[in-house]
This record gives sequence, structure tokens and C-alpha cells, in this order.
Amino acid sequence: MHGIAYDEVADRIIVPAQFSQAILSFRGDARGEERPVRVIQGPRTEIRRADRVAVDPIRKEIFVGDGGQILVYPADANGDVAPIRAIRGPDTMLEGGGGPPAIAVDPVTRTLIVATRGLLIFDSTANGNVKPLRVITGDGAGAGRLAAAHNGLIFAGSRGNSVGVWSVNDSGNAPARFKIGQGVLKEMRGLAIDAKNKSVIITDKELNAVMTWSVPEVFAQATGARTN
Repeated sequence: MHGIAYDEVADRIIVPAQFSQAILSFRGDARGEERPVRVIQGPRTEIRRADRVAVDPIRKEIFVGDGGQILVYPADANGDVAPIRAIRGPDTMLEGGGGPPAIAVDPVTRTLIVATRGLLIFDSTANGNVKPLRVITGDGAGAGRLAAAHNGLIFAGSRGNSVGVWSVNDSGNAPARFKIGQGVLKEMRGLAIDAKNKSVIITDKELNAVMTWSVPEVFAQATGARTN
């Protein structure tokens, strides 16, 4: 299991099980050897190699990064259910990314961010063979396949073993507006946002550490505005 998402509204932990081609949902306070409350699995799901997940707690949807496609399911889906939407095809730029993409959803601006060869920004309701609304490539955007989003801000791996911050309105060779962890991080593996405390949490494989940066100046730039 490489990915994890938390639905703060439903209090559910959601993880992809790559080898069993399934998406598992657990109670937020699950512990020990506990069965999932829901399992999305079967031929109709079209899941082949689910690796990363994101959740939109407002629209109650689960997004699954599955190789060169993004599959979307209702948050309460269970069993052998077909996706309600699927972003895939040559125009999406999702194919041939060289590894599993990280995905993040910003329910406020209704955008889906995919960290692969750059940062691909889609409308979160996109479906089919659609082009990204915008693509960010500056400062090594998308490095390390890390992504998180909050109120119009994108947090993602960037050049120099750091986490860069962009706006969902940025495009092209836009430099990161902020850089977090530069000169400290060695081999980033995980990224999470603690918006309540205006902090960014990053795991590092080489340092064998979980580090938290307090960056209120970054969160002060959040727009909360719809962008498309």
C-alpha cells in the first residue's frame, strides 16, 4: 500500500491495495485486525494497479490514481462497481509518466492536481480524454510524485529536494512561490497538510524522519476562489 487518504467528513481512512486491485475504506478509529467497512473490487471497477488515492469530502468522491488513468467513485461505493468518471487518453498527458502519479483534490476550487511530468491541473469533474486546464513545469514541479492541495494552493515536490508551493492559477514555467525544506530534505516520500495549524508535514526516507514546518506565511496566500 503506497497511498492513503482521510475523509474528515465521513471519518474514513481510504487506502489502495495494489496487489488485490482494490480500494479499502476503514473507520477513522479502526485498530488491530479490523475488516474494512467498504471494499471497491472486481472487474467492473476497471482497477488495474491502483497506487494513490485522494478524497473530495464535499462532493463525497474518491479519486484513484491507476497508472495512466484517474478513476472516480462515490465515497460510499462498495463491491464490484463501475467508476462514475474516468480521466484517460492521450490528451490527458497521464500516460507514460514513468511511475505512479500523486493526486490531490482541492474541493474549494474544484480542481484535481496530478504530480507526474509536471503538475497537471484538471477540473475535478473532468471525464474522458480531456486536456488539463493548466500544466505547471517550473522549478521541477511534481518531483518525487508528491502532491497536496488547500484552498487554491498546490504543495508538491520540487527541484532540490524541497516542497514547492504554487497557485492553481499558475501555468507553464512558473517558479514555486515558496520552497519548504530546502537544504534539509534528502529523499521525500510523503506529504500532508495541517491547515488548522498552518503546517506542512513531510516524511523523508533517507533521514528516517517525519518533519513538520510551520509556514503561516504560505497559508496566508490561500485564495479559496474557484478558478475555472
